[in-house]
Amino acid sequence: MKKKIVALLLAATMVLGLAACGNNSNSGSTTEASGEKTYNIGILIFNYANDYINYVRQGIEKEANALGVKFQSSDAANNQPTQTEQVDTVLAKGVDGLCVALVESTAASTIIEKVQPKNTPVVFVNKQPSPEILNTYDKCWFVGCATKMPGVQQMEMILDDFQSGALPDKNGDGILQYVIIKGENGHENSEQRLVGYSEVLKARGLADSYDKYPGFLDLQVGLWSTQNGKDLMDAWVSKYGDQIEVVISQNDAMAFGAIESIKASSYKIGIYGINALEQALEKIEAGEMTGTVMTDMIKEGKITMDVLYNALKGETDITKGIDATYEKENKCFRVDTVPIRLSNINDAWYMYR
Repeated sequence: MKKKIVALLLAATMVLGLAACGNNSNSGSTTEASGEKTYNIGILIFNYANDYINYVRQGIEKEANALGVKFQSSDAANNQPTQTEQVDTVLAKGVDGLCVALVESTAASTIIEKVQPKNTPVVFVNKQPSPEILNTYDKCWFVGCATKMPGVQQMEMILDDFQSGALPDKNGDGILQYVIIKGENGHENSEQRLVGYSEVLKARGLADSYDKYPGFLDLQVGLWSTQNGKDLMDAWVSKYGDQIEVVISQNDAMAFGAIESIKASSYKIGIYGINALEQALEKIEAGEMTGTVMTDMIKEGKITMDVLYNALKGETDITKGIDATYEKENKCFRVDTVPIRLSNINDAWYMYR
């Protein structure tokens, strides 16, 4: 009798032990109910203080939650060495993949060198590495808004408004007098937006390039900053007075600075930005800003996460379910942009609702 009791106790102990081992093997990588892998990723952002990239981050995190992907987000505070260290940290923790908004686009090669030996997929967003760098690793891609199109749409919108009389022709010469606040020298978005300006002017027979148009007054770099936009506008108002008819800003943030400067004068100047930030939409509704170009930041983040998720699942077609143009040779997904005025402002508000 005692032998039977001992045998039963041993059997029960073995069953419990096997169950415990089974639970340990499943905790971490799979869900107990479905057996599907639970992925853990790192989201590395160049600067939380940047409004645009913060909306992109929200899009990534929202989609990660929807897909059941665990994540940890890090702010590099605009310091590339800090971001590089953050890559080392999350890789040491064994993440399955990375979404990276680079501080410096040239740092992509360093990050690829770190993830490649671990076979860890990475999707870069916002600042585009060169296609040559992206093509050194089969598990990396880039997601961003169209580079030239925002410039094309911004200049078309401005010229259409000027020709329709929606913008003032202060001296009655039929020529638009404008200044340009450029984002950043060497930044692909900045340079391609200038190309877009030139192409529109040339297509309409007005000039061969943006700086050859008779109404071009000046171009300065604002580094995407509201304060820099204000400082540049202060200097231009002092130099040109009421001669300026339009400010062409390569993002909304710099346009906000220009608006702040213009408020201190009695001048009426058209202000156009790019991004369709919430504050920009509010300023258009208040009559302080004339137009912007919507770069769907939330969608940009969503697509970044969706591309990474396809890679994590081992999809043979990385474009599966992705609502964006794919440039295969550049390993690049492009999110379309939309010109926004007061008349279609609800098309932009939907991003935030």
